[in-house]
Amino acid sequence: MTKLLIQGDDFGFTKGVTYGIADAIDCGVLRNTGLFANMPAAALAAAMMKERPQVCFGQDFNIVSGKPCADPALIPHLVDANGDFIRSGVRLQDPLYETESGRRAMFPSAEVLIEIKAQYARFLELTGGRRPGYFHGHSLLHETYIEAIRQLSMETGIPFSMDIIRQKNVVSVADLLPLRQTDSLLKKEFNPLEQLQRNPLSALKGIAERILRQDCVWLVGHPGFLDAQLLDLTTLSIERIRDHEMMTSVWLKEWVQKEAIVLITYADLMNM
Repeated sequence: MTKLLIQGDDFGFTKGVTYGIADAIDCGVLRNTGLFANMPAAALAAAMMKERPQVCFGQDFNIVSGKPCADPALIPHLVDANGDFIRSGVRLQDPLYETESGRRAMFPSAEVLIEIKAQYARFLELTGGRRPGYFHGHSLLHETYIEAIRQLSMETGIPFSMDIIRQKNVVSVADLLPLRQTDSLLKKEFNPLEQLQRNPLSALKGIAERILRQDCVWLVGHPGFLDAQLLDLTTLSIERIRDHEMMTSVWLKEWVQKEAIVLITYADLMNM
């Protein structure tokens, strides 16, 4: 019997993303989502958690969009003159990003840890002390970022998605059908036509039989509704409606039921 861990990232990014993720839960198969604790819509997202006990609510750490939770003076390498996080597209254009030593200079370990601890504290504040079900990274997964998340994971006992997926030998959908890495995706550039042409539902149908041959599969997407604020905050915007379409599709819901696929959460995975 195949188990499927379906994850939708960036809960609380904007109101559109937040309502889109909630809809993918209520009307679809989404069972895991991580909160962006530093964004203005985070309070709205946190308020939705108690009404959806079937979902594992984790935390997506974000150090490339919006305002930080820590004092900007404590993390000078992570923010611009306005106190906003430096966007990932800007980071990728910096020659320093091409080497490990350069990335470590751009993202000092101590500063990254200060910020993700501040975001974790904000999560607890928003949820009244409810701990996240898992930790997850966002966008640029460089060395100091992963190290900081792993350190906080060890300190709190909250699983880090990358590590628990590997430890439990979960197969990623991306490994069954490698995604086409386009220039705009790699460079964090906005290509609206390319995003509109994405069809994750069709791609999923194409590997349905391969998924059924696996014990446990990890499907990660970015479902959400599109709003104007999202266009200002990230290059990954329009394609979120395609991930929402996939996670709420009649085909996917009927396929899960027909094949007796078990939808699991990170809590379930930890107990396997």
